Order: sequence, then C-alpha cells, then structure tokens
Amino acid sequence: MTGVDDGATVEFFGVPGVGKSTLARRASERLAATRTVTEPTYELAHEVSTATRYRGKGRYAASALARRPRRALEAARLIAATDQPSRRALGKLAFNWLYVDGAVGSRPRGELRVLDQGLVQAVWSVGLGAARDRTPELCELAAEALSRSGPALVVLVDADPEAVRERLADRSDGDTRLEPDEDSVRAAFELERRVERRFREEVADAPTVDVLRVENESRADLEDGVADVCDRAASLR
Repeated sequence: MTGVDDGATVEFFGVPGVGKSTLARRASERLAATRTVTEPTYELAHEVSTATRYRGKGRYAASALARRPRRALEAARLIAATDQPSRRALGKLAFNWLYVDGAVGSRPRGELRVLDQGLVQAVWSVGLGAARDRTPELCELAAEALSRSGPALVVLVDADPEAVRERLADRSDGDTRLEPDEDSVRAAFELERRVERRFREEVADAPTVDVLRVENESRADLEDGVADVCDRAASLR
C-alpha cells in the first residue's frame, strides 16, 4: 500500500448539479487500487435502504456528539441562529451537520475517507435558506474539524450555471433543494463563492488542509478532475 500512512479525508463541495458524487465515485475507484478507501456519504445516499440510511447517519451524528460535544452544540446554536424557514428545515440541517462531522471525525487510522458531501457543503446548505448569515462562524468550525481529522483535501467542483440548470431539470427523483430556475441557480453560485472565500481564509494557515478547484462540464473535464484529485490526494501530508 502506498500513500499517507495515517490516512486522509477528501470531501467535495459545489452547488447541486455540478457532479460532486460522480467525481467522488470515480476518484474513489481509482484511489482504491492502492489505498483503503471508504465512501460513507455516497454509500448511505445511493446504496442502502431508507431505514439503513437513517441508522447509519444517526450513528455518525451520535459519534460527533460523543467526540466533541461542545463543538456539536456550538454548531447547533449557530444553525439555529440562521433563522431557517421552518423547524423541520432547522432540524434536518442540524442533523446533517452532525452526520458529516461524525463521518469526518471517526475516520480510522490509515484509511482514505472520501465524502461526496462534507462539512463545507453543510455550510452551504445552511446558508441556502438562512435569513441570517452565520457563514464565517460555520466555516471556522468546519476548518477546525477538518484540521483535527488529519490531512484533508477539499475539492471545489465547478461548472457553468446553465449546464447546472439543465442537469437539475433532468433529475427525475427531485433530490435537490435547488430549483432549476435562473435566479435560484445564480444565488446558489453566489453563496458558493462566499463560502469558498471564507473557508479559504480559515485554512490559509492550516498546513493539514488543502483546497483544490476542478471544472466538471464535460467528459474530458471529468477525467481531468479525477486525475487532479488522485494526484493531490496522494500528496497529502
């Protein structure tokens, strides 16, 4: 086995429709040739029953509460302070944060953990319906969690807004909070840029957290992106 002995975390970030899951899956398949790779967020979203999905997410959420209770409570407080449109939305966002925080924090030693949606994505999800902005504070929590987890790579996946609109419109399962209209997609990209800027500021002096931006508009972009992710993941220290 080659690569970093103590393992690492790779998480993907981008608006719905940019191809995070596809890119993460392809990169994981390639990395698995030489590393022990797990994909908990992809597997729970795409490969198990609904009951198994919620049990798995619940175990990760409980892990986050047990490992870092103060950080978990601070995240819940900040999410509550964003004034979400409903209690149901607030509960789902708080649970999702704990879930991905647990997935990051419980990575076994020596494992490469690939998350098609991680903590930076959770910051964006909170901001999407927020009446009050808590992006700086949540980015700080995300950066702290990733720094504590060991070497980490955050992959920012980008695509043309019109291509994203078309992909969202073609989704048959409706599994997205983002409507495929021009104004919603534009606002989603604006929020993505704000989250990216703030997160980069938070990790500027964090030697264990790296950030990579990739384009994903065509098949060629996908292959190039997979290669870039694998190359950067191999260099994590």
